[in-house]
Amino acid sequence: MNINKLAYVKEAKYLGVIICNDLKDDGDILRHLRNFYARSNSIIRKFHHCSVGVKLRLFHEYCCTTYCCQLWVNFNKGSYLKAKVAYNNTHRQILGYNRRDSARCMFANSAIDTFDALLRKNIYGLKKRIFYINNDFIMVMYNCFEIVNGPMWIS
Repeated sequence: MNINKLAYVKEAKYLGVIICNDLKDDGDILRHLRNFYARSNSIIRKFHHCSVGVKLRLFHEYCCTTYCCQLWVNFNKGSYLKAKVAYNNTHRQILGYNRRDSARCMFANSAIDTFDALLRKNIYGLKKRIFYINNDFIMVMYNCFEIVNGPMWIS
């Protein structure tokens, strides 16, 4: 810009989301993972004497929030699996399940969505909000061939 050189960065944080220069979402998934562990460890440390109902409510409110996960479309499978394993293991720790207990049964017993179901619901909610929006620019983008056939809309 004019005389000043613009700084080149590999990643930047914008509105709480990490945007990388290679357009991969691994950095944002790892940000989510760090925040998730911080919240869940706080619940484990502060509320270990509470009833199961209280722990379930805390897990649902503080650990099932995945800000901007709807936009995760370009990531390594390893990053996604780390987030999924963290979600399962933390649920086990908070509720006192054994490490070898089935995650599917564990989530069914506690009426909490699995990590995959949580992401699918968030993606569906975004699609629904975009579909019913009353903004011409958003509707043009929504009907764009690249957007409609992109990875977020196919899933």
